[in-house]
Amino acid sequence: MPRKADARLEGRILDAAYRMWSKHGEQALTMRAVASASGTTTPTLYERFSNKDDLLSLLRRRARLNLFSAIKSSRSSAQACRRVLDFFAAHPNDFRLISEDWVLAFARKEHMPSFEFLKRLLASEFGGKPDHHTSVALSLVALLHGTSTLLHSVDIHKKISRDFRGACVSACEALIRAASAKAARSNGAPRRRPEPLHNR
Repeated sequence: MPRKADARLEGRILDAAYRMWSKHGEQALTMRAVASASGTTTPTLYERFSNKDDLLSLLRRRARLNLFSAIKSSRSSAQACRRVLDFFAAHPNDFRLISEDWVLAFARKEHMPSFEFLKRLLASEFGGKPDHHTSVALSLVALLHGTSTLLHSVDIHKKISRDFRGACVSACEALIRAASAKAARSNGAPRRRPEPLHNR
């Protein structure tokens, strides 16, 4: 059966795999268990997904698209950073899927819509091409992922959580401000000053 013959079935399979992974972790994600949970047979599942890694890859891709949907209306890099923090706080399972292999995905040059979008925002603010701002974008990713990892690592008090979040916002703001100033010096003309994250 062609892979696209039953799009609804494929969606049910991914939904079932996501629920199982979220509740019980990767070790519970067997092909037989996923087939049973999605109301299909193991052979039918193998017609669409060659193995568990194939399933996980599509789950991670879907999580990346969910993140992109949450930030794609951002009008500045600062606003996008804040929305990334909001998304990761509200969707811890998607955060785990995205963060577990982010470095490998970057090294393999996989499609990473939110990262590419962030570079485009930086280019619109500082000038130049999006790829000229890869270093700044990576620095912002490190701050956002690092803070989100800390916030999800333990059940911390709300005030401490706010403190970590505020520190991350301030660091992102300072980094964007410094990158803007550097771009202005390089281009010999002032650029639009990024608006502070707390005003967005």
